[in-house]
Amino acid sequence: MQHSILLIGHRATGKSTLAGALAARSGIRHVDLDTSIAETEGATAAELVAADEVAFRQMEIRTLSELLAGDEALIISAGGGLQQIPDGVYVIWVSRDGWDESALQERDRLRPDLTPDEEIAWMREMREPLYRRSAHVRLHLERGCSEEEATERLVLLVSWLEHAGGTPAARMSWILPRDEDDLSRAKADVRLFDLAGVEIRSDRFSSIPGLDVPYLASLRTEEEGFFARARDAAAFDCDTAFLQYLDLDGLEPRPLILSTHPSDVYKEYFDHLLSLPAWIARRWPEWEKHIVLKYAPRVKSWVELRYAYQLYKVLEAAGEQRITFLPQGKQWNWVRAMRLVNGNRSNYISTGCEEYSQLPPGIDYFLPHMQLPTARVFYGLLGDPVENSYGDIFHRALSLAADEGEAAYLKILLHETEIDNCLHLLPQFGFRGLSVTSPLKRAIVESNFVGCETDLDAGNTLAYIKGSFLLFDTDESGMLAALKEIENSDIAPGRTAIFGSGGVVPALQRALRARGWSQVDIYPARDGWKDAAEKEYTLVVDASGGQAVQKAAPHARAWLDLRYRDIARAPESADQLFSGMTFYKRQALEQRKLWGLNDIASHPLL
Repeated sequence: MQHSILLIGHRATGKSTLAGALAARSGIRHVDLDTSIAETEGATAAELVAADEVAFRQMEIRTLSELLAGDEALIISAGGGLQQIPDGVYVIWVSRDGWDESALQERDRLRPDLTPDEEIAWMREMREPLYRRSAHVRLHLERGCSEEEATERLVLLVSWLEHAGGTPAARMSWILPRDEDDLSRAKADVRLFDLAGVEIRSDRFSSIPGLDVPYLASLRTEEEGFFARARDAAAFDCDTAFLQYLDLDGLEPRPLILSTHPSDVYKEYFDHLLSLPAWIARRWPEWEKHIVLKYAPRVKSWVELRYAYQLYKVLEAAGEQRITFLPQGKQWNWVRAMRLVNGNRSNYISTGCEEYSQLPPGIDYFLPHMQLPTARVFYGLLGDPVENSYGDIFHRALSLAADEGEAAYLKILLHETEIDNCLHLLPQFGFRGLSVTSPLKRAIVESNFVGCETDLDAGNTLAYIKGSFLLFDTDESGMLAALKEIENSDIAPGRTAIFGSGGVVPALQRALRARGWSQVDIYPARDGWKDAAEKEYTLVVDASGGQAVQKAAPHARAWLDLRYRDIARAPESADQLFSGMTFYKRQALEQRKLWGLNDIASHPLL
């Protein structure tokens, strides 16, 4: 471990416990920042805050800087109120379902002048923007996650952070500072992860700043002499909308990216881009062999994506010009991630056609795909939303362990109206399997590009077999595993209530029947519990995305929340809470089998 690790996050999330466990596993010394300050000052952190919070916050920053100034790599757990995050250290945001309840019950109040709910809202508002802006990755722990499993996830993320630097994916990536205030952090991350460099865009910087790392000078405004002022840049990028300001006279040739960002995908824009190398060759012939074309249209639908991709593939097949395709828009982040794990990297390493910032999509989004070896086949998650999915980390970890990393798993935002267009295109990108999440599980059955070997009302797994997608439902396997976990807690099969009526319900019913949970009542979330509060159930299954936690909920010995993130506390009428993590892991393993990937008997994440 060459760099220190800093765990940040709200109080009562388990930072110190996890840092200690990581230290025991790695042999690296753990320092709790509050404890270090208390030993120096002779008073607890709570006492120091009560006496003078401003002075204490200054102590935090000063003490942290002193700890990091030495040569020893450390694992540092910080208090929730740390107000300045240092550069050059791996920063992990630890979040946990129920931290707010623990903070109010187990810790002294920070703002006794506020109500408890107001205090929690104040902490979120004041602290989470800094966590979000500063963290390289976020470790989220669902309610009920054991310390052992949380430690395994932390160990995995730390390992990935350490191995991301210097990979081909890192060396082809430029970090994009949001503004001049963000530049120091951007430069530090270039060094931390051995990235290609920093991108300096003329629309964000009024002048070329002094830099001690490589940088890509990008012209995005009407500005004379921009590249002359950036003559020490490692590469140039000129938006074709500002070609009249492109002046290469007297400059040494280097990678020159000609990028177009049209608001539509008309062929005329593409043809114009293709004509530019000849124009450059006439004016500056020595630059011709350094040109890379970057086709980055603002794509608004899957139909547009298909058309733009076809234009790109025709030119790529010809092999006459180096070109990259990066559709703009949050919905297409998965295409950018593909560039990190696929294709002829020689086209990109020296030119840096990828970029990210600390705002999404940041390194946490790309981290699973930066792990060697290079993936050769793609799988993905279809849904809306997909941001909180843990699948890319989980599936990539299993592939690295069982398939020598041949499989990559990408999160693909998809609206129900565009299912057919999506499924028609993804095989052309190399996708051979897809996981389907709500609210698409029922709609996917109606797609013209999906076949079913059995009669399914809904499905969650697509496998590309002999030129077409076949639909399966591995949610049943997930539910069987969850029921076994519940039964192993001395809860015998009995009367069951399912709250929700989405696409997962048919699989739940099949699993319940198979395990002998014979009497099942279904309550659509839109109708609420109605008169269920007077009933007694052995098991309540919340398949509503969390809408079921309310005062009218019935009594149940077991409450199963089929989520693995943002799990609320079960109502007081429930005796025991189970998360959906066991459900998720089992159905994901069944998906791997359907996709033809190697079976894996054991893994720390399992």
